[in-house]
Amino acid sequence: MSPAPEDPTPGQDAADVPDATDVPDAAAPGASQHAPTDDRNRRGGLGAVLQEEEFSVADAIGGPRGILESVLPTLLFVVLFVTTRSVMVAAVAATAVVVVLLIARIVQRQSVSTVLGGLFGAALGAVLAIRSGEGSDFYWPGIVTNAVSLVVLLVSLLVRRPLVGLMVGLLDPRVKDWASDRDARRVYTRATLLFVGLYAAKLAVQLPLLLTGQVAALGAAKIAMGLPAFAVIVYLVWMMHRGLLARRERG
Repeated sequence: MSPAPEDPTPGQDAADVPDATDVPDAAAPGASQHAPTDDRNRRGGLGAVLQEEEFSVADAIGGPRGILESVLPTLLFVVLFVTTRSVMVAAVAATAVVVVLLIARIVQRQSVSTVLGGLFGAALGAVLAIRSGEGSDFYWPGIVTNAVSLVVLLVSLLVRRPLVGLMVGLLDPRVKDWASDRDARRVYTRATLLFVGLYAAKLAVQLPLLLTGQVAALGAAKIAMGLPAFAVIVYLVWMMHRGLLARRERG
C-alpha cells in the first residue's frame, strides 16, 4: 500500500495514488546509463522523492502522466454523466479510457500496477452504476478503498508499527533501523497520522455526497482530494524524514 496512493485511481482511490515502489531495472538488456533518470517520468509517490535533496511535486505525483491517469477517468465520467444523463455512456467511457491508458503503458514497457488497479476499480464501479442506474455508485470502489486504507493505517498505529515507518524503512536504507529509534518512531507515527487524516477527510466529505447521489460534486471532491492533497502530505512526510536524517547526522 502506498499511503495515499487516490485517489495517490480512476474509479478507485488506491489507484489514484502513483506507485511509490516502481524502480528502474538497471540490469535490463539495453538499459542505458540514463535509464534511472528517464524512469522518474513514469513513477511517483513517496518512493520517488524520499532520497532526493530537494522536493519535486512532479516526482511526487508521477508527472503529467500521473495527473492524466488519475484525473481523466473521473473527469470523463462526470462530464459525460452530466451532459448525457446516461450511466451506461459515462461508465463505459471511463472504463474504456483506463484500458487505453493501460495499453499505452504495456506498449511502452512501463509499470502497469497503478493502472491495473484503476482498471479494476473503474470496471467494478461501472458494473455497480449500470446495475443500479445511479451514477454515484461508480464511486463505491474508491470509497471502500479509502475505508480499508484508513483501517490498515490505524491498525499499524495500534500495533506500534506505523505504516509509513515500514515503507520508509524499505525504501531508504539510512533508516532501516527506525523501529529501534525512539525519534524515528515518533516521526513516522506522526507521518502515518497525516495519511490517517487524509483518508478520514476523504470519507467524511465523499461518503455523504455518494449517499445523497451528488455525482458532479463527488467527482470534483475526488479530484481535489486526490493528487493535490496527496502531494501536500508527501511533502510534509519528506520534510519530516529530512529532519530526522539531519538530526542523525548531527549525532
